[in-house]
Amino acid sequence: MRYLFFLFCVPLLLILSGCWDSLEIENRAFVSGVAIDPVKDNGDKNLKMMTQVVIPNGLVSLPNNSSGGEKSFRNVSSIGKTIFEVKSSIEEKEDGDLDNSHIEIVIISDELVKSEYKISDIIDVFMRESRMNRDIILAVANGSSEELLNIDPENVKLPSQYITELIKSNYKLADLEPETAGDMQYFFIKNKSFYLPYLENTPSTTGIQLGGVAVFEGENGKMVGILKGDEITGLALTRPSFSETLIVDHNGQKASFTIPDGRTEIKLLNSDPENLHFQFDVFLTGELVEASQGLGFIKEENIENLKKKFRLEAEKVMSKTISKLQNDYGVDILEFHEFLFRKHPDIWKQVEGNWDSGKNYFSNVDVTLNVDVTIREPGNTN
Repeated sequence: MRYLFFLFCVPLLLILSGCWDSLEIENRAFVSGVAIDPVKDNGDKNLKMMTQVVIPNGLVSLPNNSSGGEKSFRNVSSIGKTIFEVKSSIEEKEDGDLDNSHIEIVIISDELVKSEYKISDIIDVFMRESRMNRDIILAVANGSSEELLNIDPENVKLPSQYITELIKSNYKLADLEPETAGDMQYFFIKNKSFYLPYLENTPSTTGIQLGGVAVFEGENGKMVGILKGDEITGLALTRPSFSETLIVDHNGQKASFTIPDGRTEIKLLNSDPENLHFQFDVFLTGELVEASQGLGFIKEENIENLKKKFRLEAEKVMSKTISKLQNDYGVDILEFHEFLFRKHPDIWKQVEGNWDSGKNYFSNVDVTLNVDVTIREPGNTN
């Protein structure tokens, strides 16, 4: 009988003992954001990393407390020769275990990735750690990145959270998704060029804006330039699906159109690897949201003229972007490489090693724009 009792109780004790390796939440230091900058000390090249550590109690706003209680985060930084060394140093400074599984964003100074480091070397630690969040958004800062984690946004407890939502909301407006740490592994393996959000300091109350995108060459992993303003619009119009806004000048008067559901298809018009010719078939359905008085949209001839101006404006911004990528940066973020890889693998095998590096076939391809415009409705006024 006693034997049966022990036979029953011992397994039960093992089940009820709980998680032997668990760590209480109050002993964890949850990291929400990371900023990485270059540091030169007596000629040595070092890295400075700042981590934004969440203070859970500060995230709760108590009633009748307009200040929102205690501060919701603390920024902890250290300097070293590698990201792993700096990360280990920060962990030593923290009383609890540094938990990186909740990182939302990693911001890297453009001064690091223009010449000093490959971006793959900077984020390697974040990609290897088993508990790391694969949906971390990567961004590039104009100058200092740690300054961005010190902003004081209204109605948001964490600067890192505000920056993350700023990027997501801007990308969502164009029906796009920002690149994440999980995407990077594919880019690095394929030597695929890509772009990341480019953040800038501003004199506004939030102190930050999304100033464009930083363009990276896949072969060497370095930042080669920036796209801004209507260059971003031109890039968006090359995507398979997108939402955008175009402002058309019609006889000196302005008309603003939204494009809620645009789409673009890529075609290859020949098969000569030395002289490839692509075509973008762009389908734009515009909705008039604002116009100067006197455009007279009720007249069919004015509608047709406006459609022509709409098409020319789309072609202009697309041509500007394509020209900059081909002639200034020599980097394909237009998805031609992906199109060849999937649709024309025989051609891709011939140009793969020199697509947008080396011989750089990309810089010499011809691109035709075939833009089809429909104006869905001219609005409720004439």
